[in-house]
Amino acid sequence: MDIVINAEIALIPENNTEIPTQGNFYHNLLSCLGYPNDAPPVADLLCKYHDLEGEWLVVSPIHWQATHNDAMIIASGTQLGLSEQDSQLWFKAFKAFVASENMRVHYHDAQTWLLQYEDKPLLTAKPVHLLHHKSMMPELEVLDNTLFWQRFFTESQMFFSAHVLNKNRTDLYPINGVWLWGNGKLEAKTQTQLICADSDLLKLADILSTKVGDAYSLPQATKNSILLYANLNQNTRLVLQKQLQKNTIRWYWNNLAYQSKPKSWISRFMERV
Repeated sequence: MDIVINAEIALIPENNTEIPTQGNFYHNLLSCLGYPNDAPPVADLLCKYHDLEGEWLVVSPIHWQATHNDAMIIASGTQLGLSEQDSQLWFKAFKAFVASENMRVHYHDAQTWLLQYEDKPLLTAKPVHLLHHKSMMPELEVLDNTLFWQRFFTESQMFFSAHVLNKNRTDLYPINGVWLWGNGKLEAKTQTQLICADSDLLKLADILSTKVGDAYSLPQATKNSILLYANLNQNTRLVLQKQLQKNTIRWYWNNLAYQSKPKSWISRFMERV
């Protein structure tokens, strides 16, 4: 069973084994459903969620640094410390930047924007969270054969680096560019059961699966079910872990992931005495 939470956790709880996380709620969910990790259809999922038409990309604000012969992404997502208000201001600036290319934009959340690219070259780009502290040069080289997206990246870097909004980020990473990714395609709906603890996730789950349930469906969850949470406090997590202690559980947070194995019958017996 997989549990995917759109939040972060400080530490992996004791007696659990660390496993890879994709660093993003939507990417984690799509990975659990079998989509490729290097080309997840996050943009397709979100544009359907927002009832948008056309071809879209995920836009992630970033902080990257250049060395004498290379460059790498240092921070993105929550690492940038963007509040909703700050992100809306940066999004407005980005909207003005892409106006000359006749591309539409859409705001999803503080870390995730969308960009429509109907008449532009096909982009080949890995998810931003898989590129942290890795060489960007091989990734930039394969963005597209026309060099349109390479030029877009360079010009966006110049635009963001010099932007006046960075003057307010004295204790935070400056935002000096954006990374575009997530343009895979969704397949037909899965029959994997998706159980949503939060009602806001029901529409998202319905895009992906023919078997969607709410929190009251938890007792009917099978070992192949995926549970979705917008957040999960410690008390709820402990209760949930006890309820599901007979199952192998993979917990996917945005910053960490781990696996908890079923307790032996002896351990469960000793807890009762």
